[in-house]
Amino acid sequence: MEVQTLEVSIREQLGKGAARRTRMAGNIPGVLYGTGKATSVTVSPRSVTSLLLQEGGQNRVLTLKGTGVEGRAAMIKDYQVDPLSRKLLHIDLLEIDLAKKIQVTVKLNFVGRPIGVADGGVMNIIERAIAVRCLPNQIPAHIDVDVAALKIADSIHLADITLPTGVERMPNVNPTLVTVVPPAKDEELAPSLAPSAEPEVITEKKAAEGEEGAAPAAGGKDEKAAAPAAKKEEKKK
Repeated sequence: MEVQTLEVSIREQLGKGAARRTRMAGNIPGVLYGTGKATSVTVSPRSVTSLLLQEGGQNRVLTLKGTGVEGRAAMIKDYQVDPLSRKLLHIDLLEIDLAKKIQVTVKLNFVGRPIGVADGGVMNIIERAIAVRCLPNQIPAHIDVDVAALKIADSIHLADITLPTGVERMPNVNPTLVTVVPPAKDEELAPSLAPSAEPEVITEKKAAEGEEGAAPAAGGKDEKAAAPAAKKEEKKK
């Protein structure tokens, strides 16, 4: 990837108050880590944001410009973002030796449409980035993975792909990157689509209980209603 420059200023004042004043002035605080003592710095958030928005931006090799850091090579090690405003709050830079290999994480770019997908299968991406080793000036923006030949039940491992020149995979590591799985069978979907079982309704016992309880009540009402009628008949006679 292309080497870019980043203007950096040494930060003399430390602490939360100094960091707050740095942000109010339109910059963000940061730390430059290296082989020696860590150096507190300030940088422009716009410059850093522009880098991070580029493909492979965090893996860019940066040539630092500024008093005390002029010409040193570095990379973005980490950064902090406000969870609400999404504005940059802090950045960590790592000084690197351009003549020594380093470990970086590179995004995978899956190319093509698998044969298995055309046959009804589903492409399952397992790894979207991988860790590799290379010289700083040989870091790729991404690594292409051709999936066009994948049939159902086929998969691609890290050892199956050709890495760019100068890029090495980590030793004893060979993860599965992508696979094409068969489509789900109808019987596997049936349980989730079947209506839930209805609760059992017991009617005989309730009916029996109703009959037992209803007889006395009905009989009692008839007897009470019949008693006054009988008395009236006796008086008429």
